Amino acid sequence: MSTEVLKQFIYGAVMMASFTSGVFFLKFWKKTADRFFAMFAAAFFMLAIERWFFVIMPNTNEENSWIFSMRLLAFLLITIAVVDKNRK
Repeated sequence: MSTEVLKQFIYGAVMMASFTSGVFFLKFWKKTADRFFAMFAAAFFMLAIERWFFVIMPNTNEENSWIFSMRLLAFLLITIAVVDKNRK
């Protein structure tokens, strides 16, 4: 098995895990209507979309600025959610 096929498999697995985490947090947001869970769900969906780009474009470099900015926005959203939750 080539390393490119293995990378595609791992990207797909991370994409699936991120999407599953997003659905998990979305379920809790619907139960509690807490902004914290909504922001976490949005961040994990953004991470899933970011990994989806790696799956459909196999020769994409991880240091690509627009892909990196999606990851940065997702982690910023997680940070904002944590800070917002601890402020109250």
